Amino acid sequence: MKARTKQPTETQRKALSPRVTYVEDRGAVYDAPLEVVWDFMNDEIFHPKAHRAVVRNFVERALSEVTTLLSYEFRDGGRWEKRVCRMTTIRPATRIQEDLHGPYAGSTTVFLYTPRGDRTVVDVFGYGQSSTLTYAEFKRGRKKMWANAYSEDLPYFRQFAQQHPSVRAKSR
Repeated sequence: MKARTKQPTETQRKALSPRVTYVEDRGAVYDAPLEVVWDFMNDEIFHPKAHRAVVRNFVERALSEVTTLLSYEFRDGGRWEKRVCRMTTIRPATRIQEDLHGPYAGSTTVFLYTPRGDRTVVDVFGYGQSSTLTYAEFKRGRKKMWANAYSEDLPYFRQFAQQHPSVRAKSR
């Protein structure tokens, strides 16, 4: 006789799959003007190096002048998982990431870049749902991922900024 698997209650289903979870992380600062930050985000040498420990098999395909389809494997803990997202970039103000495959599929993240003189503030707003993560796990996971990406970026960003033409011109 087969053991019956217990079905989750309606409350448990809602806890695992909220209609929409909102997460924000405000105030990350890059010590450089907006132009330098945008150039770093689009750089094909420095920016990819920042994430090589957690990203591999990165493939990018242009869908339009402002939208790109990104496919890659991301190391989460000790395992690699396939992720796909659509990235829309509206320079110099925002990037919008739509997760299509992976644990955050169905989620949208908005990165807002605000110039503050010789600094740039990045605020991140995420909306999403997950059929495998609770509300708390979703929020914690997103914030951790954003914080890690920022921490990974900083040393490479500093190297990039030092050699950027606008920064070098000021030091002369």
